[in-house]
Amino acid sequence: MMKLLENFWLKIIALIMGLLIWFHVATEKTYNYEVDLPVAQVDLKDSLTLAANPPDTVQVKVSATGKQLLRRQWREEGVRINASRYLVGRHRITLNTSNTFLISASSNVTLDDIVFPSQIELNIDRQGEVVLPVIPDVVTIPDDGFAVNAPVEVTPPEVTLHGPSSLLDQYTTILTSSEELTGLRNNVALRLPLLKPPHYGMWLEPDSVTLSIDVVPVKTRVFENLPVVVFNVPPGHTATTEPPTVTVELTGAPDEIDALDRTAITVSADFRQVDQNGDAPVKVDHPPDFKVRKTSTKSVKIIIESNADSGN
Repeated sequence: MMKLLENFWLKIIALIMGLLIWFHVATEKTYNYEVDLPVAQVDLKDSLTLAANPPDTVQVKVSATGKQLLRRQWREEGVRINASRYLVGRHRITLNTSNTFLISASSNVTLDDIVFPSQIELNIDRQGEVVLPVIPDVVTIPDDGFAVNAPVEVTPPEVTLHGPSSLLDQYTTILTSSEELTGLRNNVALRLPLLKPPHYGMWLEPDSVTLSIDVVPVKTRVFENLPVVVFNVPPGHTATTEPPTVTVELTGAPDEIDALDRTAITVSADFRQVDQNGDAPVKVDHPPDFKVRKTSTKSVKIIIESNADSGN
């Protein structure tokens, strides 16, 4: 036992050095290896693009030293397929080492063969473009006492979508990425990326826009004598309310609330919600950019009368 422990650390160092030498020799040896690689690029003639996605991956056989095979870059970069001799239309292409290449050409990894698929179908189309309006996908929630004064301003308001000509007419607008802004008290300028259509060969110019949000203190406006509408009145009856009209105070952005027409506001009561005293809560419907600050009453009494011509 004592002899085993003699020069213990020297033995450990010798063992480590031996493993390092073995690893060096093993990784300098050339190996053949099959691996799935992403299709990162399809080369086409100028002004042409694909109208259908190419395969996500191809299985290939490569040869390289063990050290090169252990490196990740050449795997992640994938392969490119050269289809530059083909014109518009559908083409079935046989994959081989004369038209399929590793993107990382300097990796000292050799592409020996294409294992699967041996053939692919490419749908080649002309490159086109269309100018589309941008729709901001933004929720704005001002702080108490504040409002968004106008629709969100988008700069630029339109962008150019590039892609296969046969597919461009499917798109009428471009959305920004979604964003929720809460507690707003000041003007906001925000840069958001655009959502590119999920299709190979499509791209946007520019790929982002600036949103300008105008936040202002709210203004209160009083709408008097708004008539109360009663819903779900029993057949053969008419309904009136006491009081017959309600005064509503709405708050909102100054410019918006000054332009608001009273006909856009509906005050109603639901007969199905009448309590034992004949009262029903008041509901105020209004455009979404405004808030109800106060109403002259929270409920109204619903009075039901039979129609004279009901036959009773």
